[in-house]
Amino acid sequence: MRMSEKTNSKIQKYSQTLFFLLAWILLLGIVTQISIVGLAVFVDGGLWKIHRAIISFIEFIPALMFFFGCAGGIHKQYRAWSFLLFFFINFQYYTTYRWLGAIHSAFALVIFMISLYVAWGSYKIVVNAKKQKMIISNNFATGISDSCPESINGLPGSLGIC
Repeated sequence: MRMSEKTNSKIQKYSQTLFFLLAWILLLGIVTQISIVGLAVFVDGGLWKIHRAIISFIEFIPALMFFFGCAGGIHKQYRAWSFLLFFFINFQYYTTYRWLGAIHSAFALVIFMISLYVAWGSYKIVVNAKKQKMIISNNFATGISDSCPESINGLPGSLGIC
């Protein structure tokens, strides 16, 4: 049984939105983790328990991002980064022992940078999709059949590049 074009489009739209939300939730979770570590080191050592507890909430977010990225037609690059984030976050469990503990904090910064890149990329995907939809709906409403999306004031090719 094949899905209709409309159903497929809705699944893709909702999957892209969920990918976007999960990417920013993951970034927020990583920033929270890093902040709690700073507080645990310099303020209260009892916060290490919270640091260990928070990871159980965010460790599977990249796997969900990978799933929704596949369903939403997200670019392969962002799907690969989300899979890599899942691997890196789980690898952090092994860097808490002996000499590997030295790279635990540095590796957390790598995870932060990758998650920031994925979150910003997902923002661009969602915003560009909405802008493109607005351009198409505006052109449809005004009766302009414009093959050049870089038009302004409803005049096709007014930027001189079409």
